[in-house]
Amino acid sequence: MAATACRPQTVFESATVAIQHCPDCQMIHLTMGSITMRMSEHHFSEFAKDISKGLFEFNTPAEGHIQPGLRVLM
Repeated sequence: MAATACRPQTVFESATVAIQHCPDCQMIHLTMGSITMRMSEHHFSEFAKDISKGLFEFNTPAEGHIQPGLRVLM
């Protein structure tokens, strides 16, 4: 049985991350530097929500501390 080669297509790319979708394996390839994570579309969607929630919490003042310059996009 021959393995199908992944041919991911770029969805988004910046200086820090590349997000690709592979129609062959139906997975999202999330690359940050030398690290690539492969996850299902559902898992990626949940991961993105969790990152957004974490950024919101990180940017919310706690005991008078706030991280300057962070913005939340929801």
